[in-house]
Amino acid sequence: MKLYRRRDSRNIPGQVRGARAEKLAGTMERTRGIAMLIDDRYRARLQATIAALRYWCPSIADSAAITETSSDEYWEIDVVPHVRGACPFELVLRTDGFHDLVVAGETYEDEPTDNLDLFVPFVSAIARGEVVQKTYAAAATGLPLAVETIVDMGRDGSWHRRRSIDTNLKGEALGDTIVTTQAFLPYRRG
Repeated sequence: MKLYRRRDSRNIPGQVRGARAEKLAGTMERTRGIAMLIDDRYRARLQATIAALRYWCPSIADSAAITETSSDEYWEIDVVPHVRGACPFELVLRTDGFHDLVVAGETYEDEPTDNLDLFVPFVSAIARGEVVQKTYAAAATGLPLAVETIVDMGRDGSWHRRRSIDTNLKGEALGDTIVTTQAFLPYRRG
């Protein structure tokens, strides 16, 4: 499932010049200390989250193949369950304050990382089989219109993402919708 691809730092829009550049440089100098403090706090919390996820991994090691990759820019875990019908996932935690996910075959990239404390309950819920994927299709044509993935984390809430599919259908072809629901199995039975 390899999701992460190295970001090219050379793809930066044109340089800022003149008075605007001087103003920007002054602003950056004044905020550099604050940004570094926030960045340091985020990185410390990120490392704590990665440690918690590494601590969680042995709890499913007998029921899933786990691959971990890391660099200075990201930490990635790829989990493929041994049980057919369970939900595989890939999580990439990035140092830039964003994360990427693949859940049940659906890819969600450049998601803002607002709460690092939700990742352990999130992956635990996936391992318990608390994942549902709904596919919405046009009744008249059978063409898929959207895919929604839901992870129920119990008392920690639920995670929802919906991806619309452009079918170029218009008017009556979009009338009625058929929803197909796929539930996933837990990594362990019993």
